[in-house]
Amino acid sequence: MTTMTLACGLLCTQQPAAEKPAPILTADQAALQRANQRIKTLEGEVKALKKTKAKKPPKHVVKRKQITHSNPIQTYEVTAYTNGAESTGKSAGEPDYGITASGARTKTGHTIACPPSMAFGARLNIEGIGVRTCEDRGGAITEGHIDLYVAGVAEARSFGRQRLKAEIITK
Repeated sequence: MTTMTLACGLLCTQQPAAEKPAPILTADQAALQRANQRIKTLEGEVKALKKTKAKKPPKHVVKRKQITHSNPIQTYEVTAYTNGAESTGKSAGEPDYGITASGARTKTGHTIACPPSMAFGARLNIEGIGVRTCEDRGGAITEGHIDLYVAGVAEARSFGRQRLKAEIITK
């Protein structure tokens, strides 16, 4: 017999190696294995979602719109506020002290805080006060309320709470 035949005979007659039993996993290892599988599944779902086109929202979903006023003259409850902690909770020296929600600096005779339905930059002619610009918001500023910026606490307190008519001259 040739060497080749002998080698073939030995290889062909050998018994297959017994399969090794699956290793026993600890609880942590099993949890990690399940987590890795879940990650792979989620990655596949993300890829599938990225491939789909953006769909229009259902018709029953209502987008928030700015309230348009058919009658631009309206009566508002008007109060006054300052930059101080008593009005804004901010102290002098803080980086955003005197900065409005729109990013502008407060200005006496110019700045008012308006409800969210009014866009920043809206100008109102307030009865007995004059023209002011909506540049700020406030947690207590709801529909029908305007907060007038003044320089001092004494002035804000003396202004009090008034019901005044205001005309929206630009939206």
